[in-house]
Amino acid sequence: METNTKKIDEISIPVPWGHVAAKTWGEDKDPLILCIHGLMDNAGSFDRLISHLPSSYYYVCIDLPGHGKSSHFPPHLPIHTVNYLLVYKAATNYFKKKFIIMGHSYGGQIGFLYAQLYPQCVVKLIMLETVTTLPVTTEYFPKYLEEMIENHLKIIDSLATKQPPLYTREEALQRVKSNRNYSEIKLESAEALLKRAIEPVGQLYKFTLDQRIKNYVNPLKDNRYFIESVTKNPVKCPILIVLGKENGFQLTIMDSVIKFFKKSKNIKVVEVDGNHDVHNDYPERVAPLVSKFLLFQKGNL
Repeated sequence: METNTKKIDEISIPVPWGHVAAKTWGEDKDPLILCIHGLMDNAGSFDRLISHLPSSYYYVCIDLPGHGKSSHFPPHLPIHTVNYLLVYKAATNYFKKKFIIMGHSYGGQIGFLYAQLYPQCVVKLIMLETVTTLPVTTEYFPKYLEEMIENHLKIIDSLATKQPPLYTREEALQRVKSNRNYSEIKLESAEALLKRAIEPVGQLYKFTLDQRIKNYVNPLKDNRYFIESVTKNPVKCPILIVLGKENGFQLTIMDSVIKFFKKSKNIKVVEVDGNHDVHNDYPERVAPLVSKFLLFQKGNL
């Protein structure tokens, strides 16, 4: 496997609410791969994986708004999944060329939606440990929205009245390692994320994460709606989906979507040993699959 040894840089993409920060690998003349992390992570999520990927691409690893070194979305309003489509649109306008999307978890979910809406912009799509946004059933949607509204108001009140907690670097590292939605990650994986997750306050550190993200609002749809939507408006570019076998919650709740994808001619679904962060914890398991998918001409699956 070719090891990526090209130069690493930082860029800033201007947006109306501030800037979107990104870490880049390689030369901007090469084919562009836009790498988007999952919720409450940052561009460091891809450090360990990209070091194993072909060096013939230009990898742009973005900090989504409210994560890492990027500006937060404008204050007071809830964070909605649709907001993040603006980031993909900003990248399209900034680079002015087609790109491959490689998204982990939430980043892959939004990437799929962007490829559905703007097929002329997306050459290939790589989705790591994800298939679609979590479903909101017709029975559950009133309670879901009520909870989102009430939780949002509590967060806004807390932000207005309380100072963010401070941590030693070791305490912050342990929080990144252990405070996960699914399972703990390895220490070296947490280190890759920590570099962009905190900023110093005197001798201590605070997290830069926009707290509203903990209560983000998803589109109101269930798996049935998603499958019907993709049937009538398919994503036609080649798609690689890599799922961790130990991520039982996702594999169960998204079972009908995964079965639907496996029947699609342009989609390859592969399960590997590992959890929801297998691309970060065990990049050597994921990299060969991604590299093969990238290097095949015309996106042959």
